[in-house]
Amino acid sequence: MAEALLLAALGGAAGALIAWGGVPLLVRAAPDAVAGGFGGAPIPGLATARLDLIALLFTVGLSFLAACAFGLLPALRFSGARLGSLKDAGRGIVAGNLTRDALVVIQTAAALVLLVGAALLMRSFWQLSNVDAGYDTKNIFTFQIAAGGPELNDRAAMSRFQYTFMDRLKGLPGVESVGFVTTLPLDEGASTQNITTPQLQASGAEAPLVRFAGAGGAYFQTMGIALVRGRHFERMEEEQGLRFVIISQSAANLLYPGEDPIGKQVRPAAGGQEWFRVVGVVEDILIDDLRRTTPEPMVYLPAVSGSPAYVIKSTRADQLEPEVRAIIREVLPNSPMYRIFTMERLAANAIASLSFTMLLVGIAAVLALVLGAVGLYGVLSYRVTKRSQEIGVRMALGAEAKSVRRMFVWEGGRVALIGIVVGLVAAVALTKYVQTLLFNVGRFDAVAFAGTAAVMFVVALLASYIPALRASRVDPIIALRAE
Repeated sequence: MAEALLLAALGGAAGALIAWGGVPLLVRAAPDAVAGGFGGAPIPGLATARLDLIALLFTVGLSFLAACAFGLLPALRFSGARLGSLKDAGRGIVAGNLTRDALVVIQTAAALVLLVGAALLMRSFWQLSNVDAGYDTKNIFTFQIAAGGPELNDRAAMSRFQYTFMDRLKGLPGVESVGFVTTLPLDEGASTQNITTPQLQASGAEAPLVRFAGAGGAYFQTMGIALVRGRHFERMEEEQGLRFVIISQSAANLLYPGEDPIGKQVRPAAGGQEWFRVVGVVEDILIDDLRRTTPEPMVYLPAVSGSPAYVIKSTRADQLEPEVRAIIREVLPNSPMYRIFTMERLAANAIASLSFTMLLVGIAAVLALVLGAVGLYGVLSYRVTKRSQEIGVRMALGAEAKSVRRMFVWEGGRVALIGIVVGLVAAVALTKYVQTLLFNVGRFDAVAFAGTAAVMFVVALLASYIPALRASRVDPIIALRAE
């Protein structure tokens, strides 16, 4: 028990030390949306997580329980009457071997379950990171300002200000284009409204619900939203508020299936009698969530707004904030700059929960894999020690070193295979708890299951090979002399 308590105390202290250094790193690694920043569902208390007294007491208690479970029980089992059978200990005790093998099976199965979960999340993260949102997320800086004042009291004045302001922004080094939108994808989303056409109105059919936003400047060019047909808005149309619209491809298919929508008319189903003419069709985009695979119909109006989201395309996107602030101080000294992002950051926030969960499960899986390998190594090393006389006899009678190695590697591989089978069965049952995080990957993904099982088996064979190598180097003379 003294030995077990010492080992448990050292293990608990090492774990607490790793947690002391690791928890702050994990908190810093958490994306803004997970740690409590804008735009996500934060984990409560994550930002202030630390190794406190409660965690230390938990560690002490767990270490003591481990010492009792793995120190006291074996001590009781092998005390008393067992002392008389020490002479035969070198032959091995079947029950002890079964107990140790069972522990290795449990370790292997637990490690495999975590590995499967990490693999599924990693494949989902890769799929989500490479999804086509319909717009660029790299090299785009975005912000908002609240423009106002007596000199900006009508649409024409506001439009002139916006274009003058965008000209200043475009003059910054490295800036390629500038535009604005009333609601930014992955940030504010877009409003919804029922839109009808003359044909739908005449037939009495229900007007479909579509998303809509105002856009201006070189918004589509800056965001990389491709023009499918027609043209973009012109500055005069924005300034005068002419009744033109640009619609997305899915909106065109919805409102005018099988027809060219250019020149056709649309209008809100309620609250207006004047028709808007379609001048362009652009590709579909993902508005609220990168996980949504079905595009939502979208209608864009020529906009003038006092607080739109400006978008700037530049290879210096992450360096533009101070220069933009300087321009704002010149043109609108009393207007605050807010909602400052890069589109790359917004895209990262959109998959923050998946990326952080993948990180946590990945760390747990690696630790479990190491523990499983160490457990298997320990069991086989113990067997080599207890069977050194048997190995000596085998080699004295002509057994080759490679056959001895093969025997012990097979023993380790057999135990690992049982653990892998148990782990695969457990993973099939438990992956339902990560199903909501998966994207374009099934919970029974063959690549994840087969790949992790192969990794686990290879690691088990490597952990088995070192004791097997030691066994094959036993000197039969020394072993028999000890006997």
